[in-house]
Amino acid sequence: MSILDRLAINTAIFDGHDLKTSLKVIKSLGVNKVEFAFNQGYVGQLDSDMFSATHAEYLLSLMDKEELHSDALGCTMNLASPDALEEFKLRIRFAQKLGVKYLNTCTGPIAERQTIISNLKVLAPYAEVHGCVICIENGGDHNFNAFASADDGIRILSEVAHPALALNFDPGNSVSLVPNLSPSEEAKIALPFCQHFHVKDVQVHDDRFTFPALGEGIINFKGIVSSLNQRDVSFSIEKPLRMYRRKDSFPIRGRSPESIQDISAVLTKSIQFIEQLAEDS
Repeated sequence: MSILDRLAINTAIFDGHDLKTSLKVIKSLGVNKVEFAFNQGYVGQLDSDMFSATHAEYLLSLMDKEELHSDALGCTMNLASPDALEEFKLRIRFAQKLGVKYLNTCTGPIAERQTIISNLKVLAPYAEVHGCVICIENGGDHNFNAFASADDGIRILSEVAHPALALNFDPGNSVSLVPNLSPSEEAKIALPFCQHFHVKDVQVHDDRFTFPALGEGIINFKGIVSSLNQRDVSFSIEKPLRMYRRKDSFPIRGRSPESIQDISAVLTKSIQFIEQLAEDS
């Protein structure tokens, strides 16, 4: 199987555009998978209707029209919030309706780590019953620093100890939250524990972190893509192009969406970059 057969595009890059247009662009790029993004604080306002059976049917109809499919859902939220159990169970049921296996989510603040662990011990068995796996992701800002380094994530897996809990690692998030660590080395540590993976590159400016096309930032993706090429792991380009992170890692969402032309150009370069690295590995 070609590495591109396991590649999805996360819809965060289309923030502000309608899903019909977004899915048409994904299909036009020769990619056959989509990861819908429903991440609190990163893609606009979310409410319970977004996770309804009616909305699931709508998304399925859009995918059917474009001949796309999905095996992952981006659904970051604070897993220690007072309503975290019911809110995340709602997302699990939504994923099942979509036929999605992997729910990718960052965790929450380190001060609430024990609550996160306790909630995951409830949520992982619930996910298993619904045919899903929760893939906890390393955070990119301090709101989600309970899992900052790869070792943090592995320790959480060990404490919860359930087969329906795995990692979804994003080396791009390491750059802003743990700048003293190597993103590529962190990815190497995390990959054996991953059932899903995110790729995004990062440029570091004097006052912010931004997200260019893959290969145009500071992350060395050669070893990462080589490892992905050798493993049967689904992955997606998860690039919140409309957003940047301040130097303190806090996310700032731009007022206006990026143009479809710019989004398409960034994705085209990124896909070609992955394909070239995979051929060279």
